Amino acid sequence: MKSMIEDTEEATNESHADSEHSKKATTRKTKKHKYLKLILIAVTVLLLLPITYYGLIFTASPETIRHPKLEHYHFRAQIIVDGKAENFADAKYQQGYSKDNCNVALPDQPFHFHDGKDQFVHVHWEGMTGGLFMKYYGWNYVGGLSGALGYRFDNVRHPLRVPIHGYDLPGKPAKNNFYIYTGDEKENMERSFDDWKDQDLEQFFGKTSNFPAHEINKQNSSFLNTLLPKVYAHGTPNDADGNDGSETDEEKLTRINNLLGNVVIFVQTEKPSEQQVKERFAKLLPLDDSTCGG
Repeated sequence: MKSMIEDTEEATNESHADSEHSKKATTRKTKKHKYLKLILIAVTVLLLLPITYYGLIFTASPETIRHPKLEHYHFRAQIIVDGKAENFADAKYQQGYSKDNCNVALPDQPFHFHDGKDQFVHVHWEGMTGGLFMKYYGWNYVGGLSGALGYRFDNVRHPLRVPIHGYDLPGKPAKNNFYIYTGDEKENMERSFDDWKDQDLEQFFGKTSNFPAHEINKQNSSFLNTLLPKVYAHGTPNDADGNDGSETDEEKLTRINNLLGNVVIFVQTEKPSEQQVKERFAKLLPLDDSTCGG
């Protein structure tokens, strides 16, 4: 017969064994919970990374870049840095284009120089600004992504990077200032750098594009069609439509080329003299008849 002492020892041993088993079970549960928590964190991070990335590139992309719309107008630009005019006819600025495009497809990039022409800027997307134009060629005063105007989200599943053309504009001395002028050889005026940088170029030049897609993009084509003739950016066989005979040759070429205006930008320490400004506008590239494409 077992003594009371032996019974007590057995009970103590059983209690100790139960306690050890319980501790091991608790440890296993704790480890399992830790593993599950780590897995959950890893899955969450993997899910959040692309969402965060998309959010960042979306926020850093201007609306006009995120959802580009077809446009086609022109302006003439001269940039003079410390007395030296940049030559946009240089090969580093020039790009090829499909001459049978006929303004149907949205080009991959919003700006072009081509046909070996200086000054003559082709704008192919709605809502472009002077700031985006400068950034596209290497002067970034609008922030955003480095080396790109932003991302296109017209296909949400596959956002497309819109790279800049390059760092083609010359180095700008830190102490130099911007002096912006618009107009022509007959009349011109000084403008705000911020307006040039931030405003839609149509607003900046105070002239609306006559490209038909512009009306559609603004969702008011039915009204404007009764007021404005449809004139293509590069002319049509009926490019004289809307001319009642009062147009000058220069006005006709401006209309046919859908030219919104001219900008002269001096980058230098001191403000240019009236004579310097006048001389620059006297050097505007002459307009000529144009054909469909580019």
